[in-house]
Amino acid sequence: MVELNTNLPLLTEEGHERISKKMERVQEKIKKAREDMSRTAENGDFSENAGYMAAKESYQSNRNRLNKLEDILGGARVVSPDEIDADRVGFGTTVTVKNLDRDKEFTYRIVGKHEARFEKGEISVESPVAKGLMDSKPGDVVEIDTPRGKTKYEVVEVTT
Repeated sequence: MVELNTNLPLLTEEGHERISKKMERVQEKIKKAREDMSRTAENGDFSENAGYMAAKESYQSNRNRLNKLEDILGGARVVSPDEIDADRVGFGTTVTVKNLDRDKEFTYRIVGKHEARFEKGEISVESPVAKGLMDSKPGDVVEIDTPRGKTKYEVVEVTT
């Protein structure tokens, strides 16, 4: 099972790749903004040059974004698939749970906080639901404090 009590944020290999690709897109935006700044600088007075100001703002915004992405990748621990244990709910596992209060099933993949995408079923290892499910196995019933109150879940399946 992956050790969660580290000071390093965790990323799955897929999350690392996705953030790396995002970095490449941001770097392209920075390059374009630099080109736009050079092109519009030829128009003279910077204080009244709307094109230059827009390009400069884009450059600074994307530069800040790139710095954040570099910090994430530089400080994260990438967890390989062979480190993930499918016997229990843990980082990198996919878990199907049944909400016993609503009689509905949900499937979540537990990922790092920087790669979570709820709309894709990926929840942060630091979320209340993930924390409540940690270390449980199929057949276990857990009660979790959620924003809507206490909810009972039965763990149906755990996979990698």
